[in-house]
Amino acid sequence: MHDISTRQAVRFLFSYLKKHLVSITAGFVVLIAVDLVQLYIPRIIQQSLDVLGESTPSKHLIFQNTILIIGSAMLMVILRFLWRLFVIRPSRRIEENIRSDMFGHLQKMTCSWFDKTRTGNLMALFINDLNSIRMASGMALIGLADALFLSVMSLVFMVMISPRLTLFTILPLPLIVLMMAKTGSLIQKRFSAVQESFEQISSSSQEVFSGIRVIKGFAQEALERKRFYQLCTDYFHKNLRLVKIWGLIFPSITLMASLSINFLFFFGGKMVIAQQLTIGEFVSFYFYIQLLVWPMIASGWVYSMFQRGIASSKRVLKLLSTQPDIKVVSDDTKQSELNGEINFKNLSFRYLPESKNVLNSIRLHIPKGSSLGIIGKPGSGKTTLVSLLFHFYPVERGCLFVDNTDINQIPLQVLRSSISYVPQDSFLFSDTIAQNIAFGAKKDVSRESIEKAASIAAVHNDIETFSKGYDTRIGERGVTLSGGQKQRIALARALLYDSPVLVLDDALSAVDAATEREIRTNMTNLIKNRTTLIIAHRVSTVKNCDKIIVLQNGSVSESGSHEDLIKGDGFYARLCELQKVKETTL
Repeated sequence: MHDISTRQAVRFLFSYLKKHLVSITAGFVVLIAVDLVQLYIPRIIQQSLDVLGESTPSKHLIFQNTILIIGSAMLMVILRFLWRLFVIRPSRRIEENIRSDMFGHLQKMTCSWFDKTRTGNLMALFINDLNSIRMASGMALIGLADALFLSVMSLVFMVMISPRLTLFTILPLPLIVLMMAKTGSLIQKRFSAVQESFEQISSSSQEVFSGIRVIKGFAQEALERKRFYQLCTDYFHKNLRLVKIWGLIFPSITLMASLSINFLFFFGGKMVIAQQLTIGEFVSFYFYIQLLVWPMIASGWVYSMFQRGIASSKRVLKLLSTQPDIKVVSDDTKQSELNGEINFKNLSFRYLPESKNVLNSIRLHIPKGSSLGIIGKPGSGKTTLVSLLFHFYPVERGCLFVDNTDINQIPLQVLRSSISYVPQDSFLFSDTIAQNIAFGAKKDVSRESIEKAASIAAVHNDIETFSKGYDTRIGERGVTLSGGQKQRIALARALLYDSPVLVLDDALSAVDAATEREIRTNMTNLIKNRTTLIIAHRVSTVKNCDKIIVLQNGSVSESGSHEDLIKGDGFYARLCELQKVKETTL
């Protein structure tokens, strides 16, 4: 993916901002009202001071002006609340919308993309970058509008008092503009480096917490602390490099503002002495410079937020611009489910263009309602074969058909909703056992149906021994359960899904032989009308399948029924004999 330009990032931000233009515009109008009140107060003070300088000051006017100042202050409180409501709320909505779009886009991405993308990188985008975009589309916008309006109007009022004095006091302003122009790209670059460093910390944290048992088991806590400290140190130094820029901008702006005030006292003081300026006008001018100083200081803060927001927008837009490897096909037929006939026609596959083939010229026909057993050494391509059936990875046209339709022409929702899947790594959510079994069910299921699926998977009795039964909450990824229990709960989930195709990827590897026999017996009637693919390392798991294939180095080396294969002198027959010997010695 090519680099995202600043113009593209700004357009991206505006595409979300324009949905809330009414609210933001209302916020700007209220903000201008606040600024007008602020600009009016120095005029009141000027009038009061000039009246006090008279021989007979008007007490009524002083009292009236005091009430006006108090009333103005109360009005500003109300108006400031309103502009925050009108502007900050849309910025939160924008954050919500972008986060939803990002999550939706991620769900469209293929497994090959997730294989090379770290979880911590995504978390950084969802947290830090979205926070920067929110600030840029909220406080930065209002700060910019406030700074521009206050600057212009303060200058107008200053010119009304004394054009010559105004000219002297604004001399430092061009230097601020020049400094902003010089540091913009540098801020973006250094902020991007900070975000990338944060990604490293997030990824490392996620890996450490996920693998904490392995780390503790190998007593590697000290090494992980050292690695994490190095990442934190790198993050600190990159932040420090960014802070140095900010540390240059803000004091420089403050210096320019101080110069303006010094010019006022020097030139304005002379004008008061020469009676070219009244005390009221001098004090009023001072207040207008203070109102002008705030935009000068705020400009650095606003500028920094905009640059950070643009840098983050580039990163988010780069994610949203990344297209999935698999083209989504629209469901014109409105077909809700497939029947389950599968054809592999000379299918070859590799994960990366530069890598070697994982599957080579696979030719395989699986009739509807039949069962296929898949045996092979680790790395022979078994899991890859069934992964392609889900279209997790791009498949060449004309190589894989389901119901005589090229898999590239089948909508992913239709394809995947027609397959029940128990993966090699049984993934469970941090939820109740009942919710884990019911996950993905096509309709609301009763507790009775959940318990029936658990009974078929031979895990019902185990669940009943838990303190809260099916309402027991399991830890992250089912950490509180044994490997066999996790596999059987995952199996119950797939059985409850009730789809025409069932794929079991080494789903009973952590289950003892007796429990496996019980599960096979329970599933006999259930899978009769389903197309079933069973990957296993035990011959006993696949021997009753209608057809069995042996994969070796990505190719089908043997094919046939159990009886046919044990008559040969191939891998399957040798594996069968080896496992028989093992069972007799136990």
